[in-house]
Amino acid sequence: MNTFEAIFSRRSIRHFLNEKLEWDVISDILEFANSLPMLIEGIAVEFKLVSNIETKQGFHGPFNVKAPYYLCISSEESEDYLLNAGYLMEQLNLYITSKGLGTCYLIAYPGSGLKATMKYEYTLALAFGKTNLSLYRDSIEAKRLSESEVVVYKEEVTLDIKQVLAAARLAPSGFNSQPWRFVVYKNRIHVFAKKNIFLAKALDYNKMIDMGIMMANLLLAAEELWVEVSLTKSDSLKNKQLQNNEYVCTISIG
Repeated sequence: MNTFEAIFSRRSIRHFLNEKLEWDVISDILEFANSLPMLIEGIAVEFKLVSNIETKQGFHGPFNVKAPYYLCISSEESEDYLLNAGYLMEQLNLYITSKGLGTCYLIAYPGSGLKATMKYEYTLALAFGKTNLSLYRDSIEAKRLSESEVVVYKEEVTLDIKQVLAAARLAPSGFNSQPWRFVVYKNRIHVFAKKNIFLAKALDYNKMIDMGIMMANLLLAAEELWVEVSLTKSDSLKNKQLQNNEYVCTISIG
């Protein structure tokens, strides 16, 4: 299984075996993490491996997941840094899944001791390890909003573009909030995030991480299907006041 196939078949795992992984497996994951290109150039990040086997680590929160390992990302705080962090971590999520290990994003926070060891501002963590549970499911079993609820087609597009959008829709998100919305033309996809008008501030923070996670699915699918895309921003859309959504970026096609 490769990372593209993992988009359509992975499921989040919340129960892990408290077992060590071989060092060559850990080393391979860290090497992959440190070789990833940024979605937004110029943002400094650090990946940190946390072992939870011998000593319990300081993650806390009502939705914490106990796992043998966590992979954390800390980042400089600059424009779109949350988008960038989500993009990087989703690629790791899919890569680890493709290696036959369970994964789950943490909706939890590090304690002060653990946070103090991070070079930049803590942003996101991924739990991973061995499990007795099934790692995979059919994509139709995923509880996701329908295409018509998140995509508006302004023009006819190719089947490859529809497949790219299907991969984007399958991205995981905090509390399955699925904030992404798309307005699609033949040569571009405008990407929006649904505003959290009545939701907690924490969810609003996580929204841009979720958007970065979705962007990883979208861009990985485009690469796999040989769809040439580039990331741009429209000044007119960026400055436009929208009632229910906020503009994130535009994916130019071709």
